[in-house]
This record gives sequence, C-alpha cells and structure tokens, in this order.
Amino acid sequence: MESTSAYIVSIVTALIFLLLAAIIANAIKFEGGSNPKDPQSRKTWFWILAILNPAVGFLSGYFVFKPDANMMVVNNYVNALSIGTVIGFVLYLLLGFILSKVFANGKIGHWF
Repeated sequence: MESTSAYIVSIVTALIFLLLAAIIANAIKFEGGSNPKDPQSRKTWFWILAILNPAVGFLSGYFVFKPDANMMVVNNYVNALSIGTVIGFVLYLLLGFILSKVFANGKIGHWF
C-alpha cells in the first residue's frame, strides 16, 4: 500500500510541474524582431522545472509522506519512491514532448 502512495506522489508531482511549465510558457510574452529571446526563455524554464521535478518529488515523498512503520516497510517505500521518481521524470519529459508537438505553433511548442 505504501508503494502505491509513493508512485502517486511522483506522478502527481510530475503533472503539477508540467502544468507549472505550461503556465510559465504562456506567461512569457512573444517578442518581435529578427532574433527574439522568448523561445529560449520557455525552453530554459521547461528544463529548469524538469530538473526540479525529481528532486521535489523525492524530497516531498520522503519527508512528508514517509510512513511511520518498521524499517522493512520504510525501505520498501523508499525503493518504490526512487522508482516512482524516475517514472515521474520520464512522464514529465514524455508529456512535455507530446504537448510541444501538439501545440507546435504555440508557446508550448518551444519546449523541444
């Protein structure tokens, strides 16, 4: 049961960070001219949040949602949390890539 909550924490964290990346991308205004800097800003924020996603997911899962039980249960939870963190990171990148290709002509399309 504890391992399921570890996976859920990681997936929800990834989805929240993806939503935050989309909000930031839409908040950055289009720049005119021959050499605009706004696409690079959107890409930079996407990758900053990609790096923060596993760190925040693991640390929040460890310090906030860690069960108070014997060592075997805690070790199983930390193992599941580690796997879930990797799954959340891959999910963030995969959904970010899909969204950038779906909205290729919009602000989100500058992520990749």
